[in-house]
Amino acid sequence: MRGFVVGNFFKFAIVRLSPDDSRDERINIGVAVFDDAGLDVRIAQRLEKVRAISTAVDPEAIRALADNLRILDQRAALEGGFEIDERARAISRLGPLTLSPLGTFAAENPDAYEARVASLMRTLIEPEVAPQKIREKRSRLLTQVKQQFRRDRVLAKKDEDLSSHRIVSGFVLEQGLIADLVLQNGAMHVVETVDASGDQDSLRRAIGEIGVAALVLERARMKFGEENTKARLVYNTSASLEAVARPSLEAAEHQGAILTNWASADDQRRFVLSLSSLATPIETKRRARTGDAVTQHRLFN
Repeated sequence: MRGFVVGNFFKFAIVRLSPDDSRDERINIGVAVFDDAGLDVRIAQRLEKVRAISTAVDPEAIRALADNLRILDQRAALEGGFEIDERARAISRLGPLTLSPLGTFAAENPDAYEARVASLMRTLIEPEVAPQKIREKRSRLLTQVKQQFRRDRVLAKKDEDLSSHRIVSGFVLEQGLIADLVLQNGAMHVVETVDASGDQDSLRRAIGEIGVAALVLERARMKFGEENTKARLVYNTSASLEAVARPSLEAAEHQGAILTNWASADDQRRFVLSLSSLATPIETKRRARTGDAVTQHRLFN
């Protein structure tokens, strides 16, 4: 265990892989921290990126070389009389591994030390995690539902959020979970859609989508509160396939979702009316001009 006192300073170098000097290519693969106790070498957990410069590089061989860095430094320390800078120069090259010029960081206790090393690894060594692409659901049913709300002038514009009190599409509940439609007006009205109007293959997908929809609606209840969330599941299925999907739909209903069969004209009308009547319509230009005229009349008469 390293000895720590307030103001402890540690010197470190970046461990780099340079398989071929003639090509002047290198990749940061780890961090080596020097102190009087020895050398602490941390290598990236994932070394797939080394194949970007050489497919012949064996990740396990790289880890073995990193262990040899510790052994060589230990020998230098045992011989005595070597400062950290001299030790670093002595092991600055080992096969395809090289060390960068030394840097310094402070850590007053083991936790601070681990946090600082982890920060160096995250910033300089580990490959960046690709940002998750958020994709809204695309289905004929969802398109039809949105078109109806757009005709009623209650579908939010792209730059509008829940505070507009219009129906927002593609609302991110949390990473990886997106509600199809959400309206905030007193309660939070959260709508999921499932299209099972095609063949048997689409039905199998739809049953899976019903499960995902149920998860999204449950997550919405957790986010907005059980009493404050009105969950709705709108589905579209042919009469011949509805019997197969019915158990999954009823399970979602049992969890609190209000079911709407889009193929039913009555269900469709009730659903659209219930949400459109709660949303704030987008003003038309004609109505806006009329409102301005009324205001001017009141001001000057």
